[in-house]
Amino acid sequence: MMPTNYSSSNTLFRIYQHRKQQLFSMIITIGRNRFYPYICVLFVTLAFIYTDPLTKFSLRYTASYFGAVCGLICVILLAKRKNSGNIFGMFAVLGEASGNFLGGNIGASLPSIYYFGSHIYGLITWHRNQDNNHYVKTRTLTESAFLYTLIFLICAIFFNVYLTNALNVNNTIYQLLINCFIFGLGVVAQLLLMMRYSFNWYLWVLLNLLVIGLNIYTDNPIIATQYLIYLFNSLYGIGEWKLSEQLQTKQQIDREK
Repeated sequence: MMPTNYSSSNTLFRIYQHRKQQLFSMIITIGRNRFYPYICVLFVTLAFIYTDPLTKFSLRYTASYFGAVCGLICVILLAKRKNSGNIFGMFAVLGEASGNFLGGNIGASLPSIYYFGSHIYGLITWHRNQDNNHYVKTRTLTESAFLYTLIFLICAIFFNVYLTNALNVNNTIYQLLINCFIFGLGVVAQLLLMMRYSFNWYLWVLLNLLVIGLNIYTDNPIIATQYLIYLFNSLYGIGEWKLSEQLQTKQQIDREK
């Protein structure tokens, strides 16, 4: 006879799994809706209007808005495993880098330069690894790749500390710490995304939470709104790419029979 505690824990775990599956099913349904991209752009546009651009023009907010619109289209297409997202990504980084740099967020702006080059790499490697429906094939992160990812993340964080000091950027301790993690997570998550590892979306969830907090702290509602939508899209990416992994595994098993 099973202990009562074990049975209760098992029941709670099954309930948790069921609720999680329901949540991701809802997120995927919303993400696949044809109106989803338009709603995302609408929210960012409202945030831009909130800055009152007609009476007090700000280059920082205008650049942020341009990058936000292109960035939203980019991440939605990438979550859907569409290679065209890399093209919009190159336009997005120009606007985002300008908006963050003008706001003094060096750690948040530096990865954008790296993202530009990574999107060029992504265009090539995603084109070479597509299925018959022109969706990119996903990969599962191995233990050794996870270790290299962790080492690379730590190096990126320390590099941002050095660079911020070298450029004599005046950051509060809170702003510096958040920028360090944003830089590190951004570099690693983008690399994993371009290499088609589905684990990348979990890192984007963490990064998006940090960027939202940072831009609320430094008073940039456009980027804060943009990354709030990115946060939802990261969850959508987790669900969509997980389904892709399951389908690829099933197809591989069928071929081996």
